[in-house]
Amino acid sequence: MFIVKLLPSRILSLQARKPSGIIGRYLMTKIFNNGNADLNSFVKEILDLQREDRVLEVGFGPGKLINEMANITTEGVVEGIDFSQTMLKQASKVNKQHIGKGKVRLQKRECSTLPYDNESIDKLCSVNTLYFWKEPGKYFSEMFRVIASGGTIVIGFRDDKQMSNLNLSEDIFSSYSQEDVVNLLSDAGFSGSHIREKEGVPFISYCAVATKDNKLLHSDKFSAALQICR
Repeated sequence: MFIVKLLPSRILSLQARKPSGIIGRYLMTKIFNNGNADLNSFVKEILDLQREDRVLEVGFGPGKLINEMANITTEGVVEGIDFSQTMLKQASKVNKQHIGKGKVRLQKRECSTLPYDNESIDKLCSVNTLYFWKEPGKYFSEMFRVIASGGTIVIGFRDDKQMSNLNLSEDIFSSYSQEDVVNLLSDAGFSGSHIREKEGVPFISYCAVATKDNKLLHSDKFSAALQICR
């Protein structure tokens, strides 16, 4: 996209972090929808959504993935949170019908604290937002809190090698290796953290995937073990 080459790196980086104004409304929406298409599709595939799922997307951007997930979770609800007013307006337009039916609920809010009850979300995803979290441990701890036992988290991202090929401001974007993201999930308490990858455009798509242990399942296993011991 020719106009992107005309923008100073810092302006583009700031807009990627928090889209605003005309640039955010039009240019960044197009960049996000085109550049994230394959990664969004891979995230949705891994989530394996069911009709009754309650799903949360952290940093929903223009709202295209929100809309696609809501088309599947017809008996559930898709929650979304993003701190850009411009993206909230764009996503609200894209999801107007789902919002009217109560199937999509979007909020403008900083994502380091999530306005959801403990263990109230079945599945959670976030795409190309990790780079902007100044203290990522806080974000992952909050996500761990709201995900229900047995729930799944999928983080779509570009790794540090891919990010090094982009003209972005390092003081705005933080880069992470695949191992870094796996460790962040594990440190927050998630289990089975691992990376999945898939050929995509403009890069290979990477997703860090993990689950929150099912407490009831472990409790049942423990009770069964006690019975055996007796």
